[in-house]
Amino acid sequence: MGSLYCCVEPFTPQIKKYSELLVVDGALTDELGNQVVTVSRTSNYGDAEFLPENGCTVTVLDDDGNIYPYTGKGDGKYEAEFREGELKYGRAYMLRVISNSGDVYESDYQALKPAPKIDSVTAQYETKATAENPRGQKGYQFLVNTSDPTNNTHYYRWSVEETWEYHAPYEVMFMWDGALHFFSFPDDRSTCWKTLDVPGIFTATTRDMSEDILTNVKLSFVSTESDRLKWRYSLLVREYSLSAEAYEFWNGLEKQTQKTGSLYETQPYMIQGNITCVSNPNQVVLGFFSVSGVSMKRIFVGPAPDPVVEMICNLDDITPRNPIESYPASSFPVYLQGTPLPNGQYQMAASERRCFDCLARGGTNVRPDFWQ
Repeated sequence: MGSLYCCVEPFTPQIKKYSELLVVDGALTDELGNQVVTVSRTSNYGDAEFLPENGCTVTVLDDDGNIYPYTGKGDGKYEAEFREGELKYGRAYMLRVISNSGDVYESDYQALKPAPKIDSVTAQYETKATAENPRGQKGYQFLVNTSDPTNNTHYYRWSVEETWEYHAPYEVMFMWDGALHFFSFPDDRSTCWKTLDVPGIFTATTRDMSEDILTNVKLSFVSTESDRLKWRYSLLVREYSLSAEAYEFWNGLEKQTQKTGSLYETQPYMIQGNITCVSNPNQVVLGFFSVSGVSMKRIFVGPAPDPVVEMICNLDDITPRNPIESYPASSFPVYLQGTPLPNGQYQMAASERRCFDCLARGGTNVRPDFWQ
C-alpha cells in the first residue's frame, strides 16, 4: 500500500500599494486638558511595526475661525491643551496635518454634541467559550446600558480602561549582591495597582429603533486566566456620541477586527475615513478624526468566586548544597525571604524581584484616588 504525500509551499503576497501610507488617529472630545492626535505610516505586509511620523504640523480649526496648534511629543504623538470655553457644543471642528513632505491632509468638519449620561455598567459572572478555549473560561462579562431622552444621539462608541489590584506574594528580608544584607524597600512594595487601555472597539446604534435606548451592550470580558480578578478589579467606561459617518467608520473597524468567526465569513475591506490629502487628491490616507462628547462611569468587581491563574513565583531554598555564593554576579541583586530558626539563624529562599516588589510588574504602589 503506497503512501500519499502532500507538499504545501508558503505563499507571501507582494503588496506594495498600501505601504507607507499616512495614518491619522485622533479624536476631539468635550474633556478639558490634553488631547492627542497620533500620526504614523503603514508598514510593509507581514511587518507588525509601528512607524511614527514625527515633525508634522498638526492643528485643529473650528468653524468660527479659531486655530488650535498641537505640539509634537515624539513617537508620532501630538498634544494640545484645551481650556474652559474653547470647546463648545454645536461648533464644528476639523483636523489639518502637514507632513514632512509638505503634503496637506484635512478631515471634514464634525460637530461637537454632548454624550448622554451612561445609565449603568453591569458585570455578569459567566463561562465564555473562545476559539482558544472552546470549553469556556470563567470571568466577568461587562455590559453597558444607556439612553438619550432627547432622542438625539443614535450613534455610540465606548472605550474601556481597566485597573486592578495585585500583590507581591513574598516579603523581602535579605539582599545578596556579593555580600548578604538585611534589606527592605524604601516604601511599601506589597500592594500595587495597574491601569491599561483594554483593546477592542465597541459600537451600537439606535437609528432603527423607536427610542434612543440601548440595553446590555456587551463590552470587554475579563477571565480568571490571569490574576486580574484575584483581589479587586475596576473598569472605567467612556461613552462617545458619534456622527453617522464616524459610526460607520468605527463599526466597520469593529466588524473587521473583532467579529470574523472564520477565514471566509467576512471579507476584509478598505474602511473609508474622513481624511483626504488636499494637496494630492489621488493619495490614499487612512484614519478618522472624530469629534464627540464623552460621559464616564466606573464599576468594581472581585475577587472572583473561582480560583484565578496566578503569577508563578518559585522559591529557591538556600542550603549548604545550594549556597547563596553560587549565584553569579549577573543575577545581582538577589532578593530573599527569611524564616527564623530556633538557633537564631534564618532559613532563606530566593525568588525573582517581581515576587517581592510589585513595582517590577509595571504598576504603581500609590493607591488610586477612586479606589474602593
